[in-house]
Amino acid sequence: MKNPFTFGRVVDGKDYCPRPEQEELLSQSIESGHNVAVIGQRRVGKTSIILRTANSQPGKHLLYVDLLAVNTVAEIGERIGRAYIKLGHTHGFLQRAVRLFAKLRPSISFDPLTGTPSVGLSVDRSQSMQTLEDVMDQLHEGHKRDPLVVVFDEFQDVLRVEDPQKALALMRGKIQHHGDLPYIFSGSIRSKMRMIFNDPDSAFFKSAITLELEPLDLDQFESFLKKHFESGNRTTGPDLFKDIADLGIQITGDVQQLCWALWEASEEGDIIDKSTIQKALEQIFTLERISYEDTISELTDVQRRCLVSLVKTGGRSIHSKLFKETSGVAQSSSITKAVNRLVDRRIVYKYRKTYQVANPFFAVWLSQKDYL
Repeated sequence: MKNPFTFGRVVDGKDYCPRPEQEELLSQSIESGHNVAVIGQRRVGKTSIILRTANSQPGKHLLYVDLLAVNTVAEIGERIGRAYIKLGHTHGFLQRAVRLFAKLRPSISFDPLTGTPSVGLSVDRSQSMQTLEDVMDQLHEGHKRDPLVVVFDEFQDVLRVEDPQKALALMRGKIQHHGDLPYIFSGSIRSKMRMIFNDPDSAFFKSAITLELEPLDLDQFESFLKKHFESGNRTTGPDLFKDIADLGIQITGDVQQLCWALWEASEEGDIIDKSTIQKALEQIFTLERISYEDTISELTDVQRRCLVSLVKTGGRSIHSKLFKETSGVAQSSSITKAVNRLVDRRIVYKYRKTYQVANPFFAVWLSQKDYL
């Protein structure tokens, strides 16, 4: 039987574990034309719930714009324009979309096998703010003819561009006049998303309903996962999911990945327990080991020591005596600089008052190695 667990991509249908309360809030906001900021850790399921809910809105087209690692204001405009033209191709209004974004001088080619469009745009980077302003106006014009739900994913990366506050102010200035066009701003770096939407000095202050997306409720998720295992005549041990949580693997997508590996490491009739977890982890390590080793090799000695110490001490109190003794780094300023660099590289993130490794399997792998 095919492995029923899915990870690393947007899920729907039988692969999607419902979140009724959050779906209802998101759906009502979209119907009312309200903007929503969806904030949650990586792989917690933000994109899946957003796309599932937005796509269920009758008479509206979902415009999904990925802003991950965007570097310039011009690039924001390009990504919006490119996404809109591709949406026009998918939903039968390609010619209107091309005319709408004519200022960007779009060129379109199609893959001869799949028919998928590739969109090239020509943007005058010396006029990047004007381009972004035009693009935001054109979105509103397009919405009047072909109603939209606009999703800006990894929205906090707008802070990476030159003069980010000016770019945010421009976008906010346009969005507040877009009437019933709903915007969803999704982000995985909580501190930066809160800076954008909760800081009184930010242009987006209180401009959106905030939806904090936490890992799925354990009872609800356990039931969902157990049914998948049972579909392949596999039984879960009584402490299986507690053992998984004790490893620090709690985010929705990461749990799904481990369950995928547990399925691969077992056979019909097996009871899946703690011993199976280690087999599954070894399978994941085999697939990801080169990536782990590359990450380690790219770190400075101080960064590596701080990363391993975060794993061994639980990520709390990075200036404590325990952390300094574990890492062998005595200077608080050196620790701060190294940990900030790990955060900038998205190897580590800060959640509440704790620093956590973004990939929990990498953290488990590190805990089993002698890198200090």
